[in-house]
Amino acid sequence: MDPAVPADGNNGVNGWTPVLAPEADGTRTLLKVMDWLSGGGTKPQTGMYLSSGGYVTDKALAFNFNAAKRVVARSAATNSSGVATITFGVTPPYAAPPAVVPLPATTNVLSGPTMTRITNITATGCTATVSQQAILTGVVSALSGATANVLVIEA
Repeated sequence: MDPAVPADGNNGVNGWTPVLAPEADGTRTLLKVMDWLSGGGTKPQTGMYLSSGGYVTDKALAFNFNAAKRVVARSAATNSSGVATITFGVTPPYAAPPAVVPLPATTNVLSGPTMTRITNITATGCTATVSQQAILTGVVSALSGATANVLVIEA
């Protein structure tokens, strides 16, 4: 993860949703951040690339999205503990656990930045824990009733 990106590893970018566009890089296809929507605080920088670990500015570290790999977006609602079980639902199933990139959670009311932590990645699904930081107090708590969003990339 690039230190210039205002994020905490797999914890998102203060509720901002990236606007992504493909970019050719020789034989590779990268996804580049063109803009950001609906976040809190200062808008993150653009021109970064998506990697299996988050956002990077170095093209060499960016993930190659060539068509030979399956890339799908998946979502699931969080329970009262802020935990969502996400099923990848691809046919045929992935042969090995894929890379899973957390995207900002969708909430009914934005009251602070959301953070998503991905765990228990298998070939068929993963667990996403969503929390939100209160704007006034800074307290981080589990976010029930949100929708956890991830990008799943075949290994």
